[in-house]
This record gives sequence, C-alpha cells and structure tokens, in this order.
Amino acid sequence: MQAPFFYAAFLLLVLPLGLSETIVRELNISRTTSDSGKQLISLNGEINSLGPTIRVQAGDTLNLLVNNEICDEQDLAQYGEDYCNTSIHFHGLVLGNDDGKLGALNDGVPQVTQRSIPPQMSYWYNFTIPESMEGGTYWFHSHSSVQYGDGLRGVFLVDSSARETYLSRVIAKLDAVGTGGTLLEGLPETGSQKSIQEVIVAVSDWYSKSSVEILADVMSPTGGPDPRVEGSTLNGDQDSVKFEITENTEYVELRVINVGMSGTNILNIEGHRLCVVETDGVLTKPYLIDTLSIAVGQRFTVLVKLDLSTPRARIIHGCGKMMGYVTKTHWLVRPGKEIGQNFGGDPRNLPGLDKNEKFREFVPMHGELLPSPRQQVSLDYSYESDFKEQFKTGMYAVNGDTMPEFLPDGVLLEGARGVREPIQLESDEVIEIAINSIDHMTHPWHMHGHTFQVISVGQSRDGPLHFEDLETPAMKRYQADLFAWEGKVPMTRDTINIPGSSYAVIRFLANNPGFWLLHCHVEWHMSKGLGVVLAEGNAKIAAVPNAFQRPDDYRTISGAADTGTAETDSSDSKVEPKPIPTSKWKVLIIYMLVMCLFNAVVWLFFFR
Repeated sequence: MQAPFFYAAFLLLVLPLGLSETIVRELNISRTTSDSGKQLISLNGEINSLGPTIRVQAGDTLNLLVNNEICDEQDLAQYGEDYCNTSIHFHGLVLGNDDGKLGALNDGVPQVTQRSIPPQMSYWYNFTIPESMEGGTYWFHSHSSVQYGDGLRGVFLVDSSARETYLSRVIAKLDAVGTGGTLLEGLPETGSQKSIQEVIVAVSDWYSKSSVEILADVMSPTGGPDPRVEGSTLNGDQDSVKFEITENTEYVELRVINVGMSGTNILNIEGHRLCVVETDGVLTKPYLIDTLSIAVGQRFTVLVKLDLSTPRARIIHGCGKMMGYVTKTHWLVRPGKEIGQNFGGDPRNLPGLDKNEKFREFVPMHGELLPSPRQQVSLDYSYESDFKEQFKTGMYAVNGDTMPEFLPDGVLLEGARGVREPIQLESDEVIEIAINSIDHMTHPWHMHGHTFQVISVGQSRDGPLHFEDLETPAMKRYQADLFAWEGKVPMTRDTINIPGSSYAVIRFLANNPGFWLLHCHVEWHMSKGLGVVLAEGNAKIAAVPNAFQRPDDYRTISGAADTGTAETDSSDSKVEPKPIPTSKWKVLIIYMLVMCLFNAVVWLFFFR
C-alpha cells in the first residue's frame, strides 16, 4: 500500500527537474567601423558582420532586451529614421497563440507587428519556444532598412531531446550501411552513443561598401536591384576558416545558414558525403548528397562522417555572384595538423551540384500531405519602371502592387492600413499560393509565421502558374506533381528558391492569426518592394508594446523583462548576460530528496 505513495512522491519531485528555463539576453546595437573604414553595426561591442549565437531549448522562455544605440541626433539627420530605427525578426521561428498571446507580436516587422525601436530606446522581445518543437536551426536579423548586411544578425539555435535522439539514430544507421546511398530508411530504434561535434557555418556575400551606402545607389533614379557581389564570408570572416575537430570525433554536425543579402551559396566537403537531416527547422529523413546549395535565408543541418585516420577535410565554399562564384577554401582539421592546398577549380564542376530545390528528396520525418486547398492565390512579380514617378526609382511589383503600399503609418496589428489592403486568407483553411517569377532571375522567397509544403516547382521558362489556366506548361507540371504526392509528404520549410521565368506552389494551413510577410529575401529586392502582406484570422489588438527610454547606466537582471524596467548593476562595464538557468540549489535539494526516497523504497521492499 505504501509503494504508490512513494511512486507519486517520486514523480512530483522528479518532474521539476525537467522544467524549462528563462533565458535573459541583451543586444546592445551600435555603429562602428572596420579596420578598413567600412561602416558596420556592432552587437555587444563586437566588430564583426555576424552577431552572437542565442541558444535555447524547446519550452524555454526568452527575454531579449534590445538597446538601440545606432544613431545620435546628428546621425539621425544624416541617415534618416529608416536606418537609425531598428527591430529584430526571428527568422523561421513560428510562434503560435498559446495562453492567449499573439505570436505575431514578436515577429519583429515595423509597421506590421510593432513600431520601430527609435535611437537611444529599448525594447523587450519576450516569448516562449513551443515545447512541441523538434529543435532546429534559425537566425535573427534586423527587419529595418538593410541593417543586417552591416552586422545586425546572429544565429538562433533550438535544441531538444527529440532532435538529439534522432541524430543518434541516423549515426547508428550510417555506421551500419555507410555513406554510399541516398535516402536512408529503416533507422534503428537504438541510437549510437558516439559524440557529435557541432560546427556553425553561417555563409554570406560581402561588399566593400556599407549596406546603407549601397542602398543609396540601389534606390537612386538609375539604380538597379542587384549590386555587384565582391566577396564572401563564413561566420563573419572574410578569410579561410579553420574548424578544429577533436581527435576522437567521427561525426560533425554542420548547422548551415545563409545569412546573406543576395547570393546563393554552395558547400562541398571534398571526399565526403553530406547527410541532410534538417530543412529550415524541420527534421527530414536522412538524405545523402555531395554538394549543398543554400539560398538566402535557408538553413540545413548536415551530418558528415569523418574517418578517425582523416587528418583534415577541405571545405569548398562558393558564393554566387552575377557570373560564377566567389570561391573560398575552409577546413575541418584534427589537433596538431596543418591545412592543405586551397581549392583551385571551378565550383560549377563540383560533384552533384544542383541549385534546384530538392522538394522530392528532402522529405520530413513526420506529417502528411495537407488536403486539397480551400483557397488558391497566384502572385506574379516583376521589376517595373512605372514606379519611378512615385518612388524615384524602379521597383518590384507583385500583382501590380509594391511592398511599401501595404505598410501604414501606424501598425497593421492595431488596425492601421496602407494604400493596399493585405491579402486576406481564409482562416483555418488550407491555402495554396503560386509565386510566379515574370523575370529571368532566381529569387529566394521567405514566409513569416508558417512553414509550408512545397507542392510544385517549375523549371526555367515554364512560365507562370494561374490556377484557372488549365493548358499551360506550368499547370501540366503542377498536376503531375500533385499526382506524385499521393501517399507522400513534400519538403517542408519556410524559404524556397524560385527559378527565373517559372513558379513555385506552396501549401499551408492558415491557423496562425496575424499579419505575415511573404517576400523575397534578397535584401536589395525587398528594399525595392518585392513582397506582400498576408492577413490571417482575427489579429487586431488594441495596442502593441512601445519602446522605452532607459538610464545611461541601464543594466539587465533576471526578472526585469516582465515590467519593461531593469535595475542597475554596480559594475563599471557592460557585459553580455549569460543564459540564467533554473536555480541550482533547487535542483540539488530535489536530487537529494529523490535519492532519500529511492533509498527508502529499497529499504521497504528488500530489507523490511
């Protein structure tokens, strides 16, 4: 009779050990210059084009304090509000409406979900990572002007036990069958105990001028939409990067992110296969390829198997430019080993290079094909010179409208409206959107607030897809793809590369109320209006949170996030706060109580 009591007590004491944490972080955003004199935006005092990594567990709560110190009054007069104001978007992170909190409030888009954070003001982003998330690779960046190209961006990683278990099962399978095939099926239930070394690979294009200087050229009366890519970076570094791999590491987990402004990047690890296990935060069935193509905004997790006898592995990195690639060589190197010769070939000849979306190959681990759509929308986009009278430059238009026309003086969430109404979606229904390129260029499109299933992607010169036109090449390809999906699940992600003079069809369930951007993630194209605003459900609220003034000696402490104020710290220097864990003393006390109970149960059952 006593055993159930002890089991219940045991569970009550053990459960708190798994409680989520509250992570308090701070971003101090300021303006600085590089050694060469290029203007940059600095996060927490670092002079780099990539900011810090924020790491959380599924279920954690993040309180992120953003302090805007980009401009003083003189700078504001020179650069204007568009560049001096700021905001933070958590790219790919889908926040729902749990506990009555509207996830869109933390989407970080000025005039859509919040007001910009003015100079010398602060703002709290407070949200909880859904416990249901499998974990994934994300990033955060400014959604104001072109700030993120100057450094207002960083990596955002979500961990989970489900993700760790899955990776261990994939490794067990790779150990059993090797890396010679393509799709790995029939994963073992028991995973490998081998350790995995994680490597963050954030790739980007690079320019000798600051983004704000380039933007002035792009938005001039004669400015085109595509400045010349001059270089590339990896983790903010313009040079070759060496990643030291421990002596006993057999598997490397690459967290790959394209944080660039324009160019599609490609990666190849010479002599090694790449096992893709994640697309944009969605765990996928392990698929082996030779060369990975990453459009702007896309993320992948890739496992690489290294023989213990391998001293080094050469990473070939190509960053797309108008004619070819900027080519860099990076390295995975064992301790005490030297790097080798740089790659001297043409990245276009890398094995297995395919810049088309592998929407048939990168299959989600879970889920099913969404049912037939209730609503279908076609969006045609092209570059138009007709807007020069209104905007003093050529602009992109989607169905005749350009992005600034959707944006109000106030905030869409509060009920303000621009010249154009947002595109209304039928709430809680399955939606299909055909995004049609009427020009010859490839464009990476990103959707806020959702992941989507990729139903069909045309090939170059397939032309646009209009659902009412039944005899076009695009419609015939779309119908063939629909037939092929019976009993299968399409690739699921939030960013997709759409071929020039072609189309892509995405399908999703409109069950996340809010105003969400759907836009090209080439930042120069976004500045020239390439995107739309989608209206979903009943998302209007009375008021969005405001930025607030802070004292000069402002410091962050745990607990300040709920009030919008913080106490001061006696320290003279401002340090980046570390994640604040659950109280250690509580965990120790619980552990001791659990052990006491365990000993009591053993005594009752075996020695009494």
